Amino acid sequence: MKFIHAADIHLGNPFIGLDQTLPNRLKKIVHQSTITAFTDLISSAITEEVDFLVLPGDLYSATKNSPQIQNIVSHQFERLNVVGIPVYLSFGNHDFEADKQSHLPWPKNVHVFGQKVETKYLTLDTGEKIALTGFSYQTQRQPKKVIDDFPIKSQLADYHIGLYHGSPGIDGEPYAPFSVSDMLKKNYDYWALGHIHIRQTLNNQPFIGYSGVLQGLNRKETGAKGYYLVKSSNHLLIPTFHEVSPIIWEELILPAVKDELDLTNQILHDIPKKTTFLSIKITSKIDEILSQQLASGTTLEKVREKSPENLWLINLTTTHDMSTLLAADNIDQKYWSESLETVFSDFVISDYVSNEAPTFVREYFMGDEGKSVLRDKMQQLIQSRKA
Repeated sequence: MKFIHAADIHLGNPFIGLDQTLPNRLKKIVHQSTITAFTDLISSAITEEVDFLVLPGDLYSATKNSPQIQNIVSHQFERLNVVGIPVYLSFGNHDFEADKQSHLPWPKNVHVFGQKVETKYLTLDTGEKIALTGFSYQTQRQPKKVIDDFPIKSQLADYHIGLYHGSPGIDGEPYAPFSVSDMLKKNYDYWALGHIHIRQTLNNQPFIGYSGVLQGLNRKETGAKGYYLVKSSNHLLIPTFHEVSPIIWEELILPAVKDELDLTNQILHDIPKKTTFLSIKITSKIDEILSQQLASGTTLEKVREKSPENLWLINLTTTHDMSTLLAADNIDQKYWSESLETVFSDFVISDYVSNEAPTFVREYFMGDEGKSVLRDKMQQLIQSRKA
């Protein structure tokens, strides 16, 4: 038996927060990246001749989707239908009730899990019987421990696979909380998890884990992204990671920088093969000249001009910018840092953004990525006032 486990594809993701100076050629690559990754995923399923595909939540980035996105999904699933590969799909917190909105008909090979836990059965050409149990979110939040509704492994199946979109936690937390012990009690052979964008294993055998996002969605989601190709061996289901993301987000930490030339040489020392969006953080103490060059943005522009077409510098920051500035202004650094953290720990998006704003906008600024952007903008504003 062989199948693919992929999650959190987020088709239609808006990729907000990117630099407005981003070249059009890269804008197109970024905004098409989730679609490109999804298309390559389908091609891989066909090439590998998998028996089926499981997608545990957040196929879409929103409940309502454009005709273009719907048409892409329909076409790609039809490619699998032509070669007889079934798709088992559930919806998560981002695309809850997507199936209840105006939507193109699903090809006959697509099996969508309802909002109550249910089990679907599949018999392979080898005669092996597969049970797949899953559910789709009822609302954007799912505080109930849905894992409690999952049945014990079916005696009718050779393999039982669970599809679960949620995060480890206790009853009452917002994203279908569960524990590893909860899942182990069900005696399933594989748990295909979704929701957490970082690839991680919670239990080796039976495998319980996240395949991670198919394509990194922001600068915090660094490194290669993709899916698991799962094969049976001695009645164990063993996943192997396969990269599919067309763009890579990376962060480069530079502990020692002499001057602008040295900085440029370090950044361009290793040219990536794939399209890469790179954040640079300088952790060494720098002289006043380089500090001013960084604050003015001239160094960033110079390095961008010398970079190859597949490399884009998102930002150049230093951990010493704020401390240097505060020292120069005779402001107590400890007091300032504590005050800044208080502002962001008590930050409530509804105080600043209307509830009529799209959900993804409000969620973005409630998350680590949005708060990080606000911190950066605040630092840049202080530096510009200082200059």
